[in-house]
Parts: sequence; structure tokens; C-alpha cells
Amino acid sequence: MSRFFLAVVVVPLLACGCRAGAQEEGRLLQDAIASLRSGDAARAAELASGQIEASPEPDPTAFWIRAQARSHLEDYAGSAEDYERLAEIEPGSARISLELGAARFRNGDMAGSVAAFERVAELEAHSRAQLWQLGISQYYAGDFAGCAALFELHRTVNPQDVENSVWHFLCVASIRGFDAARAGLIPIDRDGRVPMMEVFALFGGSAGVQDVLDAANRAAGPGSGTGPEFYAHLYLGLYYEAMRDSDNSRMHIAKAVQLEQSGNYMWQVARVHQELRKGSEDLP
Repeated sequence: MSRFFLAVVVVPLLACGCRAGAQEEGRLLQDAIASLRSGDAARAAELASGQIEASPEPDPTAFWIRAQARSHLEDYAGSAEDYERLAEIEPGSARISLELGAARFRNGDMAGSVAAFERVAELEAHSRAQLWQLGISQYYAGDFAGCAALFELHRTVNPQDVENSVWHFLCVASIRGFDAARAGLIPIDRDGRVPMMEVFALFGGSAGVQDVLDAANRAAGPGSGTGPEFYAHLYLGLYYEAMRDSDNSRMHIAKAVQLEQSGNYMWQVARVHQELRKGSEDLP
């Protein structure tokens, strides 16, 4: 599901649609951009802050750079504040609203995240079917009917995505129970990502937890990264949440979070899930 998010958001910084984007950049911003691209987020945030303080008018590009730098630094509250400032400066920008929804999600503000993603759909009505991020935020905000409807709509543009089917399952299970969710599981014929078909079989009742783990382990190897193992533990954690088994859910979510991929939206989902469920026995 992260594919759409990356395709929309990962763009050259100065092509973000901000009014200042086409203007000649000053030295501070040029250095800030270079620092962000080189991986020195702390320096990028410092330089962007200097530009913000020095500019007599709000500088959208500086806020954009600092928001991204703060996210890299795991200053999720600061990043959300910068995107909120950008949304005030550019209220008609769907791209900024999309970033704001994601930033608020990373900061654990589910109601605010939903509102920002809904603003994207308001600004670009055709985009609603693509906004799976909205459905996830609705799930954590407790709007299970809304998230079920969103994932039903997303199916029309992404019909072979196991993750979409699973999130729809989670929303339905929260309203009507596990068995009803299984009976209404959105069918998937092919999803080439490992271990997604095993995850689908697990939620459908034709495979077990070990099948998911075994598939992820078989996919491990040089160049494979942590992807299969991460997704195995993320969706096992969510499976156990749907079963209302909080202990096993927390165990697998914790393992997913340990496989850090901070630039992966779904890793952020695992991290936020862990924070939201911490110390609580109340599952949806």
C-alpha cells in the first residue's frame, strides 16, 4: 500500500507546488536542500529555521524542508506543526494536505489526520479512491464504517492488494465480529509480494501463522532487506488484534517496529499502532 504514497509524495522539494518553489533560492535554502539530500536532517532543519526566522514573509519552501527534516529526526510534532503552517499558507494545495494527513498520523493525531486526508478528497474528488491512508487513519480514529467504505472504494483502483483486503477485514471485524469479516473478505487472486498471499490465506482461514512466518523466512536472502519479515509481523500483529489477543498482537507489532524502515509509511503504521495500544487492553 505504500506504493501510492511514495509515488505522490516523493518529489523534488522545489516542485512541491509552493509559491516560493519557482523563485530563486537563497544560500540558506540551497544549503538546507543539500543537507537534506545528503542525509544531514539536523543541519537541514537548522538552516531552514534560519531562513524562516530571517524572512519577512512566510517562506513555504523553508517550512517544507524543515517539516521533512523534522520527520527524519523523529520530531513528529514539529513536523506536523510545519505542515499545518504550510496548509495555512497554501489552503488549496492537495499535496500539502496529503503531507499534513501523514504528518498528523505519525504524530498520533488521528482526528486531525482524517480531517487533512478528507481535505485532499475535497480538493481533488477523483483522489478519494486512492486515499488508503485515510482508511487507516479512520480505523485508528474508531470510524470503522468509514474505513470499511474507504477500502471497498480503494478496491476499484487496486483490486489485487492483499493489504487493502486485510484492512477492510479489520474494519468489518470491529463492527460485526471476526467471523463476519472472514465471510466478507475481499477476494485476491494474486499479489506478488511475499508473504502477502500467505497473509491473505491466514485471514481467510486456509493457512496458519507459521505459514506466514515460513514464507517470509524463505524470502530472506542477499538484497531482500527486511521487507518480508516486517510485513509478516505487522499483519500477524493486526490478525491477533482482530482476534482480540492483545499479548500476541503486541509481540508481533513490536517485532515489526524493531525492523525499522522510517521512510516506509507502513512501518510508521506499526510504530503508531504500538504507541496507541501501549498500556491499553482495549482493542477495537
